[in-house]
Amino acid sequence: MQGGLPVSAADQQHSNGSIESPAEGVVGSRYPLRASKSGWKVVTRACEHLTQRDDRSTITAMPQSSTRDKIIEAGIGLFLEKGYNGAGLKEILAVANVPKGSFYHFFDSKEDFGKAALLYYAQAFTPLLRQYLVDGEGSPLSRLNAFFEAMIYRFDQELDCKGGGLIGNFAQEMADSSQQFRQVVASVMDDWKGYFVACLEQAQDAGELSRHLQVDALAEVLLNSWEGALLKMKVVKTIAPLQDFLKVFFELLNCP
Repeated sequence: MQGGLPVSAADQQHSNGSIESPAEGVVGSRYPLRASKSGWKVVTRACEHLTQRDDRSTITAMPQSSTRDKIIEAGIGLFLEKGYNGAGLKEILAVANVPKGSFYHFFDSKEDFGKAALLYYAQAFTPLLRQYLVDGEGSPLSRLNAFFEAMIYRFDQELDCKGGGLIGNFAQEMADSSQQFRQVVASVMDDWKGYFVACLEQAQDAGELSRHLQVDALAEVLLNSWEGALLKMKVVKTIAPLQDFLKVFFELLNCP
């Protein structure tokens, strides 16, 4: 831990199923999740990984990726769409437009590649957590709310309630069958939880949250509930489970 935050490999309204864009002036502004150069080109689906919105909310071309990054980004997109076992190496290389020899130059096996993709995804996503939960403007709970609103907006408006999150998806698919995958997923989840713990501790310091609450356990429940809501979203193809999560959780946080 460093300054209350994790340092690891990963760190190197409602019934109609729609949501409005997060309010202007809230952390991240109109197109909220754009904290890092590579963040959402990795987090979103493969067809989007070559573009992102700049500070003027226009579409601009991404810099040329390295061959290794191109393979990983293609794999992440397909893993989100089809799962680890459903995404074949031939298909990944076709999307990345690289020869098979390039794959084995960087990775020993598909499992080795999958672990690299997990860490790449986590590293790309971490600056978004820091932007919202630690470094952003506004009160701690307003930043926490803005983060989830931005995520919900993204799933609704740009991802069509598909994909979910790579970490949660791999946890469901691979944790029972691969000890190495399970360890990587657990490490990333623990690292990410640190940012939520830090935000909740700030909320306690600001008088927004009761000091009787154990923030480590609260952050754990928060993330577990979010992952469950993402799973239900993929089943019902609507953001209603995500909106339910946000509404109920903040109602509980605001209880006297």
